[in-house]
Amino acid sequence: MNLTPQAISEYFKDLTSEGLVRVIQKGFYEITEKGIDWLVKNLFDLHLFSEDLLKRIYSYSLVAIAVGDVEKGDEVRYWFDRGLIYCTKNGNPNSIALTSARDGEEVLIKPKEEFKPPKKGKVTVFKVPDVCEGGSRAVDLEVLRGFVESADVVVALGVEALIACRKIGLEPVFFGAKDACVESAHHGCNVVVVCTESLIDDMLRRLIDEDIPFEVKP
Repeated sequence: MNLTPQAISEYFKDLTSEGLVRVIQKGFYEITEKGIDWLVKNLFDLHLFSEDLLKRIYSYSLVAIAVGDVEKGDEVRYWFDRGLIYCTKNGNPNSIALTSARDGEEVLIKPKEEFKPPKKGKVTVFKVPDVCEGGSRAVDLEVLRGFVESADVVVALGVEALIACRKIGLEPVFFGAKDACVESAHHGCNVVVVCTESLIDDMLRRLIDEDIPFEVKP
C-alpha cells in the first residue's frame, strides 16, 4: 500500500482509541466487538463501493465479437447488436484491439472515448389467460406470432404462456424468465414477455423496480 511503518502505527492508534481494535502485544492487534459491529453495519456500503470500482475498471475495456479477423493494435469500430458488442476494422474506428482474434472469436478492445452502454430495451408483455379461462386455447396465435417476430428475446412466464409459444413453433426462455428479461433489456434488447395473466403483476413490479420501459398487450 506504499505506507510507512510510522503511518500505519498512527492509523492503528486511531483505531485503538476508537475502540475498534485492541492491542494483543506490540505489533499485534485484534478486532473488538465494536469493530465487528462497525464492519457489519458498513459491509453493504463496501459492497456498493467494490461494485462501482469494478464497473470503473471494466469500463476501460470491453469484450467484443470480431467481425472479420482482427490483430492486436488494430483500430476497430465497435457497436451493439441485440445485447452483444461486435467490432470490425471497417468503418470509422472508435476503439483499439488489445488482443488478436479470428472472425467470430472474442476480442478485448479499449474504447477511445468514454464507454456509453446501450439504451435500455423495451419490454412488451403479452397476456395469456390462465388455464381455467382457456389458457393457450384462448390465444389468437397469429397475433402472438406478430408480436414475437420482431423481438430480440422472447421469454415465457407460466405453463400456459409456454404452450402458447410452442403452438407457434417457438421455444422461449422459460426457467429464469424474469431475470433473463431484465438482463436482456438492460443490454438494449427488445423483449417480449408472454405471460400468464395471474403472473403479470409480479413481472410488472420487477420491471418498475428496474426502471425498464414496458407496455402490456393486448
